[in-house]
Amino acid sequence: MSNDERRSYFRLANSVYVGYRKASDEEVQNFIKNEENIKSDSLDITYLLDQISRQMTPLLISIRQESPAVAQYVDLLNQKVDHIASMVTFQQFKLGAEHSVLESTETLDISEGGFSFKSSETLKVDSFVYCKIAIVGYQLGMETYGKIVRQEAVKDEPEKFVIAVELPYLKEIDRKNLTRFIFDKQREQLRNRKSD
Repeated sequence: MSNDERRSYFRLANSVYVGYRKASDEEVQNFIKNEENIKSDSLDITYLLDQISRQMTPLLISIRQESPAVAQYVDLLNQKVDHIASMVTFQQFKLGAEHSVLESTETLDISEGGFSFKSSETLKVDSFVYCKIAIVGYQLGMETYGKIVRQEAVKDEPEKFVIAVELPYLKEIDRKNLTRFIFDKQREQLRNRKSD
């Protein structure tokens, strides 16, 4: 199995919040017709912060060797910026949920191809949902349309269903950010396994 295949099937349980509502076929078709909805690489704050952090990494390595105290100070400043960006992302998510009548939930798992979550509502396979996704502590938020690919009853929870959603219409920038997030989580899990 190639690295790409491994990554796309590597599922992660996370604190990822999803707000969603049912979407009509007409709504989805209108979204798809406007290519900018999917292909736009317009830079947003999450992407810019991530790019700056990556540029800072080699500089921080040098600083750490010469002046550990300065490096520690810069790390703390980075953490402050990360917390502020995360709060802004979630504030936008909450406002969107309040004004769009979205049902909010946490994902059971997420991958580059989609995610699953529990719902008290049944959603028809092959139907579409409009969804807003926000990943805790990663300053990553996105909105798109997803396709319901599976629905299963939860054994121990009456009137609850596990819904699996495919994400065929993510913007390129959102897919890149999601890929980075998955790589980071994989590395974190591998480090934790080694330390155990």
